[in-house]
Amino acid sequence: MDVNIAPAQRAIYTRAMASLGEAGVPYLVSGALAVHHYTGLWRHTKDLDLFLCPEDRDAALLALANAGYRVEITAGHWLAKAFMDDVLVDLISGTGNWLAPVDESWFENADEAEILGLPCGVIGITELIWAKAYVAGRERFDGADIAHLIRRGRERIDWQRLLERFADHWELLLLYLNYFRFVYPEQRDAIPRRVVEELLGRLQADVRQPAAPEIAFRGPLLDRYAYLVDMEEWGEPDPRVEIAQERNLPPHEVTIQRAADQRRMTEKRVQPSTP
Repeated sequence: MDVNIAPAQRAIYTRAMASLGEAGVPYLVSGALAVHHYTGLWRHTKDLDLFLCPEDRDAALLALANAGYRVEITAGHWLAKAFMDDVLVDLISGTGNWLAPVDESWFENADEAEILGLPCGVIGITELIWAKAYVAGRERFDGADIAHLIRRGRERIDWQRLLERFADHWELLLLYLNYFRFVYPEQRDAIPRRVVEELLGRLQADVRQPAAPEIAFRGPLLDRYAYLVDMEEWGEPDPRVEIAQERNLPPHEVTIQRAADQRRMTEKRVQPSTP
């Protein structure tokens, strides 16, 4: 399936990519264009997702501002945006849950391709699956993307590195692999047996042990809205605060965002119903 992007939107995307290239700012194409690159599947996208290292964010914003875009820093630890007309370019320097900043390893494992007619790097399929695994909210769930990436790009996945990327979150990887097996039972051999056996071995060892009190609540790493009640009413700690502290990032930004989310959810609950 071909990429179907309106000419005006495509021109704004390619202008952004070319501007970053001319300024010497390294970036990786992600989002719907990356999924298309690995699977051939296309869904209309409202924005262009570009991954870059945190230290390159300001240079990227300057390059795009000089090219005529309106720019803003939306969330200091991971997201900036560039606008032209009603078209959006997201500059992503980490995951929104604070867990994984973009670093040189993302570029070392990237794929080289031509996207929208421009040579560029594309986020590696292994890193793409890893990043998408944490997009598991009520308003957006990327499980289908992961299933499609495994089905169409299985030979390109570095399964050992995927295990290493998930690390202590191996249960989440097992969840998505079981999800794939449910969706595509006839394709289950797409996942190497050794990977499934490794994860099942961890699960068997884990269920024989008592619950580990040192492993804290992790819900907000998947959905920043659905687990507000756990933190605000049931007293669970926000795991993103500890992650921010470990990375020398401002943890107060987590609680500020959480308060804004709580207000948004409260306002949504009190909206009058439409007759």
